[in-house]
Amino acid sequence: MERDFGNWKIGWGEVNRFQRLSGKIDAGFDDAQPSIAVPFTSSFWGSLAAFGSRRYPNTKKMYGSVGNSFIAVVEFGAGRVKARSVMTGGASGDSSSPHFKDQATMYCEGKFKNVLFYKNDVMKHVERTYQPGQ
Repeated sequence: MERDFGNWKIGWGEVNRFQRLSGKIDAGFDDAQPSIAVPFTSSFWGSLAAFGSRRYPNTKKMYGSVGNSFIAVVEFGAGRVKARSVMTGGASGDSSSPHFKDQATMYCEGKFKNVLFYKNDVMKHVERTYQPGQ
């Protein structure tokens, strides 16, 4: 710890990091690139929000590559279904999309968003629509 970080009194979040890669084959985790502190641990240690991390070539920090892709809670009752969720990174796999890592900070902070379950709720938040075959 002292060799890699200068002090053994370092916070878990300084070592355990989330970094969303672009998906390019040659892209790898990089301590010099932006990343977010993650408080979660591996499911091996009983973490429900599982985040398995390890060191990669040329890194001192540990980066997660296994664990939950999303976390959700659902309330079923006499009325409407209510649900909240968060995705590990974002809803898009396209690194140029604003939704590529728009939920990463929420995930790392344990903050959830409302799930838009009913059509009228979805329609209030539509960014774009398409009709297949047109």
